[in-house]
Amino acid sequence: MESSGSLGHPEEWLLPGTVLSWGIRHRVPTLKLSAIPECALYRTGIRSDRELYAVYREAVNPRAMQRYLDRLSRVEITPNSVFSIHLQWDHFEVLNEQWKGSIGELAEQNNWLFLWREDQLEQTISWVRARATNQWTSSQRAEDEANYGGPELRRRFLMTVERNQRWAEFFRQERIEPFELTYEQVQADPNQSIDEILDWIGEKRARPLVPEQSGLQVQRSSETEVWIARFTEENPDLIGQRFRPRGGATQL
Repeated sequence: MESSGSLGHPEEWLLPGTVLSWGIRHRVPTLKLSAIPECALYRTGIRSDRELYAVYREAVNPRAMQRYLDRLSRVEITPNSVFSIHLQWDHFEVLNEQWKGSIGELAEQNNWLFLWREDQLEQTISWVRARATNQWTSSQRAEDEANYGGPELRRRFLMTVERNQRWAEFFRQERIEPFELTYEQVQADPNQSIDEILDWIGEKRARPLVPEQSGLQVQRSSETEVWIARFTEENPDLIGQRFRPRGGATQL
């Protein structure tokens, strides 16, 4: 989407570190001063037992978020005035809890692209390995090794399934019909996927798309198959939930 030049800059703008750093650069303070010590402890690993959002949800000043979102949507746009944001469910959940005034406007005035993955187990394995190594894309260097942990993988798998269900529930409650693409579709034909998105919102490419030049590579390896085999053997009760059926959110 970024490479098209017409679909905004779809970054994870509600990622806690981004909220704080972007706010500092653009003079929109978003952090409670009293929370700085706790954030520092988390970043140094001293309090790494807590989930990232448990720390930053308490750290961000709710009264500053509307100013942050307003400024962000004016600055981070492409020349055709399109703004986009990449939302994971946990980002969105915090926004929905903390800044409900913003969420109603988001739901009513914007287009929703729902990108989901058919293989929810592979999605979970990717997530768990990224958390362990702090390597979220192939352009980053792994900081540690990822070791198989059955209970943790099961817990994260159930979280993945639940978050997909929560997106479905949100769309139903808000009577939103999102445009849907699967990870598998995008991987098979990135150009077609981008063209479909552009057609959906009535825009055209500002420049040619050459996804092969992105420098990113799929990080799946033979180790993924080992993890799948172990998980399948250890969790026969969950195998029926591995693949999310095509048809989108309303089919969950």
